[in-house]
Amino acid sequence: MFNDVKKISVMEWEERMPQVPEAYRASCMFLRSLVPGGVRYLFSPYEYSCRGDTLLRRLKFDSSLAALRLWAFIFSEKDRLFLAKEKGWKIFAAMKDLGPVPVLSYAVPDSLTFYADELWWAPCFAEESHLLDEAAKLGAGEELCFVRAALGAMKTLDYFPRPDLCIAGVGACCDDFSAVMQLIEAEGFPTHWWEMAVRFEPTSPIIKEAFLHSPGGSPYQRSGRDFVAGQLKGVVKRLEEVSGIPVTDAMLEQSRDKFNIIRSKVSELRDLVYGAKQPPLPGLEMLLAEFIAPHACSDPDEAVCVLDDLLATVKHRLSLNASPLTPDPLRIFWATPPTDAALITLLEDLGGCIAGTEYMISHAFFPIATDRHPFDAVAENCMDDPMTGSAGFRARRIVEGAKKYGAEGVIISGISGASHCAFDEKAITEIVSKELNIPVLSFDVPYSPGRLSAQVVNRMEGFMDMLKQRRKPG
Repeated sequence: MFNDVKKISVMEWEERMPQVPEAYRASCMFLRSLVPGGVRYLFSPYEYSCRGDTLLRRLKFDSSLAALRLWAFIFSEKDRLFLAKEKGWKIFAAMKDLGPVPVLSYAVPDSLTFYADELWWAPCFAEESHLLDEAAKLGAGEELCFVRAALGAMKTLDYFPRPDLCIAGVGACCDDFSAVMQLIEAEGFPTHWWEMAVRFEPTSPIIKEAFLHSPGGSPYQRSGRDFVAGQLKGVVKRLEEVSGIPVTDAMLEQSRDKFNIIRSKVSELRDLVYGAKQPPLPGLEMLLAEFIAPHACSDPDEAVCVLDDLLATVKHRLSLNASPLTPDPLRIFWATPPTDAALITLLEDLGGCIAGTEYMISHAFFPIATDRHPFDAVAENCMDDPMTGSAGFRARRIVEGAKKYGAEGVIISGISGASHCAFDEKAITEIVSKELNIPVLSFDVPYSPGRLSAQVVNRMEGFMDMLKQRRKPG
């Protein structure tokens, strides 16, 4: 049963659950270092939908055990956070940088780090607005994007326990979340602020110094990296104060090495799947896998096991030329994560596949340098963040990815209310259209609980029809 290669519904997964081998269930354990033997978490998407994430009932899932493990791992994160807090571990809420801070915070033993930012997708998966409603009561209304849900979650504490420390990145970052983080601190949550530096273009007349290049290939000014390294030293000092544990260079290096392993596995998975003519894994599973990279979903050790399982499945399918998608799908590069995950299911139902992504976390896939102090190496990774520079920089990264994976079209799904999207979408569309000469579809995703936006569906259907026409000879 589990060797078939197809997409199935939530109820089809539920029907399969009794046949999942006991040995496999027993291998899926989280927080092994906290609880002897670990805690089982391999529940079906339907069970997680019954806990509140009802959007899962409208999605389609890959039929592999590795995919089941991935979904269960992602949606059991809050169980890990509450259990660890109950057992006396420190809980750190990283905010905005999406990648660098956990490399440092996981050097603190007996602690977990999660990203409050990622609550932006909670209202969509829950298909109801209580987090947004709570945020509005605290001053974060519809003038801000869905990331305001993080403020609502801080108030309700139904997605995570009260953090021992919030680590807030500001400066060259999202205005919306900067406002949300100020409101979080105003609610009495202990917060440490640090600043991200702007990454200037090498052609900038402002910068007179020579530019360096990061492992991700981004040109950056040394002064920016050195400034961020100083800010990160302050982050670790505050972590030491909160935990009462001195953080040594060896502890930082061990955490860095663990995250480099995770990043290398996510990068390999991306290349294998997005580079294949017939992708061996659907786009939704890839979206979830990519979001493991920034913080390992509150369990770096189990994250490695989940990724190894996915890689083994993907390599086996590639050897068989097996894919759960329609034959010869239209290849779409997707930029900005869709706030409604059902759009990826729609894309595949329309005969498409995801062939590359830029979900604003691409810096979390690059290796962290091992030939310098972790502060300098992690600061350098911050300079790879596509959000710390110009829209043109991000557009070039999209162009490079679309070329690499042979995309026939690009979709940019803007986040409704996001301060950067209104400008970025237009600028990126113009640059990508000019440099690649392929169609680009750009739209904002409205909040439409329980259903897809009819307007977005119509635009995607028309876009896919156009791509099919472009394939026809003559």
